[in-house]
Amino acid sequence: MQRHPWETTAVGPVASWPFSLKLAVRTLLDCRLPMYLAWGEGNTQFFNDAYIPVLGDKFATALGNDTRVTWAEIWSVIGPMWEGVKRGEPVGSDNLALTINRYGYFETCWFNYSYSPVYSEARKVEGVLVTFVETTSTVTEERRQAFRLALADILRRETDAAALMHASGRLVSSYAAGAAAIYATVDPAAQAAVIRGQWRDGAPDGEPGRTLPLEMLGIGRGARLLRGETVCVPDVAREADLPGFDAWLAQGIASVLAVPMMEGGRLEAVLALHGPVGQRWEPAEVHMLEDSARRTWEALRRIRAEQALRDETRILELVKEATEKLASTLDLEPLVQAITDAATQLTGAEFGSFFYNNTDSNGDNYLLYTLSGAPREAFQNFGQPRATKVFGPTFRGSAPIRSDDITRDPRYGSMAPHHGMPPGHLPVRSYLAASVVSRSGEVIGGLFFGHSTPGMFSARTEELIGTFAGQAAIAIDNARLYDMAQKAAQERESLLASERAARAEAERHNKMKDEFLAMLAHELRNPLAPITSAAQLLRLPEVNEGLRLKASNIISRQVRHMTELVDDLLDVSRVTRGLIKLETEVLDLNKVAMAAVEQARPHIEERRHALVVDLPPQQVAVEGDRTRLIQVLVNLLNNAAKYTPAGGRIALSVTSDGAAAEVSVRDNGSGIDAQLLPHIFDLFTQADRAPDRSQGGLGIGLALVKSIVRMHEGTVAAFSGGAQQGTTMTVTLPLAAAPARAGQTPRAHLAAGETRPLLVTIVDDNLDAGQSLAVLLRAHGHTVQVFEDASSTLRAPETEGTEVFILDIGLPDMTGYELARRLRRLPVHGGAVFVALTGYGQERDRELSRQAGFDHHLVKPVDIAKLAQILARAGTVPNAA
Repeated sequence: MQRHPWETTAVGPVASWPFSLKLAVRTLLDCRLPMYLAWGEGNTQFFNDAYIPVLGDKFATALGNDTRVTWAEIWSVIGPMWEGVKRGEPVGSDNLALTINRYGYFETCWFNYSYSPVYSEARKVEGVLVTFVETTSTVTEERRQAFRLALADILRRETDAAALMHASGRLVSSYAAGAAAIYATVDPAAQAAVIRGQWRDGAPDGEPGRTLPLEMLGIGRGARLLRGETVCVPDVAREADLPGFDAWLAQGIASVLAVPMMEGGRLEAVLALHGPVGQRWEPAEVHMLEDSARRTWEALRRIRAEQALRDETRILELVKEATEKLASTLDLEPLVQAITDAATQLTGAEFGSFFYNNTDSNGDNYLLYTLSGAPREAFQNFGQPRATKVFGPTFRGSAPIRSDDITRDPRYGSMAPHHGMPPGHLPVRSYLAASVVSRSGEVIGGLFFGHSTPGMFSARTEELIGTFAGQAAIAIDNARLYDMAQKAAQERESLLASERAARAEAERHNKMKDEFLAMLAHELRNPLAPITSAAQLLRLPEVNEGLRLKASNIISRQVRHMTELVDDLLDVSRVTRGLIKLETEVLDLNKVAMAAVEQARPHIEERRHALVVDLPPQQVAVEGDRTRLIQVLVNLLNNAAKYTPAGGRIALSVTSDGAAAEVSVRDNGSGIDAQLLPHIFDLFTQADRAPDRSQGGLGIGLALVKSIVRMHEGTVAAFSGGAQQGTTMTVTLPLAAAPARAGQTPRAHLAAGETRPLLVTIVDDNLDAGQSLAVLLRAHGHTVQVFEDASSTLRAPETEGTEVFILDIGLPDMTGYELARRLRRLPVHGGAVFVALTGYGQERDRELSRQAGFDHHLVKPVDIAKLAQILARAGTVPNAA
């Protein structure tokens, strides 16, 4: 320091130094710890001998130089600290991490440090005195120990190969901060690697599944990896023998550590670290990463071996279960679904299907299908599979077909119009198919399986499904033989016991009739009695106009009451069968409440109740069916009026808490017994809340309220303190998700168009039903013709030009299904709309309608509004615009 030409620096010759500088320099020279001093505006640097190892190669230019130049790479970290020190605020801490370049490469080092202000004689901070101890070796050893412990915990905890790979990858990338940790499996013959996982700073980085040359993974040292040697390149830019090193740098790869994972002398996988900057790998670090890679690979092999054993055990169990399922039923329809479900589970597919041939009662063949892992809606718009290069061989009885990625298969996409999967099809990449061939050689159908991930079906899977398809064929053959035997037995039994069966059926129907009449008797008797009395009154010759009007009002009121009973019964029937479809829109609940009040007001006023309505000033927007919500509130208001003694008090309030809306109807009536309260919303539950039963019901109103509210994703609850304590009914509905204007429908509608009269043909063996429906449709402007059977319909020339056929299914000479098929075959009816009209509405009935060619399936009694919508769509004329 004495020989340094200080006169060439910002502090000048030693003789001109202030006493405070001399004292500070003396202090650092006497200190045994690494210490340096930065003085003045130029941060002129002084240091002692203990500081020289810290400088490394910077030593030659550091003395007397600007500290900001010497430590330019870390100035962004320590510079802000020095600003505080120069304001007289000392700072210090332990294990500060700094990435420095003192030997020509960047390395992360750790320091315990103290930054102290040095004051001049004028009490002004003129310099920063830095005292520190490098703790890099201690910290790195602690980090390595923590890494080893964490890895040991992962290897002990994880029992799944993928989870182990991801956990260890995250750990390695967290340790090698900033570097990309890559785990890849290797195909030595192809000199290629497939990325199975990539992480950076403990988080996933990049999509797995990419394939790249082994040379790229090993930074041009692929041959060494194949020999089982670790590749360590601290600084790509300094590797003179590395061809094209600038290309690696352009990809952000400045340093590489790649550890091979060998099995039987063969390279199976590689764990690589690609750093964005040069990185000097300590031998201890390389050894630690090699050891962690070896231990992880051994754990992966062990887990995979255990998993393979579990998988094989699971497969054998699935085969056993599948065989038991096939043997457990001889009913064909459940059998083919069981075949599909078991085969899909056996192959590990995301979705599976079984397309199979069947024969109807007329001997005609048609194709059916079952699905597993996907709803029927996923296929119903795509029609039947065609004999393409992919599907055709399976329907012809070929060996199983397997493709790791069907979208890249040369057989895929060769036929118009879609040249592959149509839009909206399930995302099939892995594909597997097997023919199901009867012992007679007949191709029963084909099993098809798909997965959205490539390469999910193995040769073992193909072998299993081939064997299973043979078992499925035997099971179907047995089911068919059993079905034939059952039909023969049934025919014999029918011939021997037809009279007995007819008598039993008559008795059953009679019993059902008696039970139903018993249920209705009480409720229907009440309105019938005043209706009968009023009718007899009207027959009297001396009845004046006043009595006649009074009798007429009695009849109207009681008929209205009976109509309400029947409407409630029909509503409950529709709800339980899932036939009610909500026409939802965004509504103001305040307006719905007021509409309900207006409908219930006559009943409330008749009982002389005081009604209080409490509504918030702002809109309460809910999404629902206006008619059904009004029906709910009217029911609650009428119940309150019915079971509250005359002159009582009823209150209706609407509130909102920002997430849900609540409507409460309170009364001070007879209340509900505590034992009945939990069951008050059950069907046919009813309590005698008043001795007067003249306004009783069937006990279905509150059950209907609960069903409708549930359809709106809401809840309904009842509260009562007991007998004569009044009742509170509360309906809670979710608020509308979007701030749409109340009254505006939230879903898109078709563009408006004009409707025109249609030519409609009705075929129904119940002439009264057909003619009454015809009268109604003619009132809507349509031209309607009615036939009683299928034969006359097929012969009648008047049906030519029919735009909508409405066909009863239970016709005397043939089923409506067969009539629809035959009409469909006639060119003159190619564009007609076919509507099935039947008393059966199960999913199986609807499926039979679709297979027969019907466009719509309506359940008796016909919903006129729904039929009107069908006719409106059929007769819509698009706008000229």
